[in-house]
This record gives sequence, structure tokens and C-alpha cells, in this order.
Amino acid sequence: MTLADHNRVLRILIEIDIRDLNAALNEAHGIAAVLERAGLRRPILLHGVDATVWSFVELAHRKRWSTRVGLEDGRTLADGRTVKDNAEIVAAAVAVFRPAPLSG
Repeated sequence: MTLADHNRVLRILIEIDIRDLNAALNEAHGIAAVLERAGLRRPILLHGVDATVWSFVELAHRKRWSTRVGLEDGRTLADGRTVKDNAEIVAAAVAVFRPAPLSG
């Protein structure tokens, strides 16, 4: 795999429009593996829709990738509740990336 002017690329968007969660996760992992093998090491922004939104947010957090969410991507929180507005879904995604508070 080659990418002309790859040194000018700031980040790579992996946007999966597959509704089946397992298939979408496999696709995202496959794309990331191809990029890694090709030596294209740039920040990755992982973006899912509907059924994949929250699994992709979690995956992005684990992989230290970026993500984005909004009402155009899904209308429910990870627990299935319908969001009131864009701010609520964004706040929920931000919370996934926040470190857990120290206890004690």
C-alpha cells in the first residue's frame, strides 16, 4: 500500500458504515492492521454510526485513537437511553476518555 505525499497526512479517518457490530469491528481492526503493515503511522480517528458508535468509542479509547460522535451518528447512549441533545452524547463520549477518579 502506498500513499502519495503521505508525509502531508495529519490523521487517518477510519469510518465504517457497517451496521453489524462484529463485522464493523473486524473491518476497523483489518484497516488498522493494513495501515500498520504499510508503515503509515498517523493519528487515527475512528468513526461509527448507530449500532457501532459506543463500541467504536471504547475501541478508540483503548487504542488511544480519536473519535467523534454526535446526533448524526446515533441517538442513543451506550446504555440504550435516547439522548436529549448533541451535548449529551458528546459528554458521554468524553466521559469514556476521562481517567477514573483516584479512590482513597
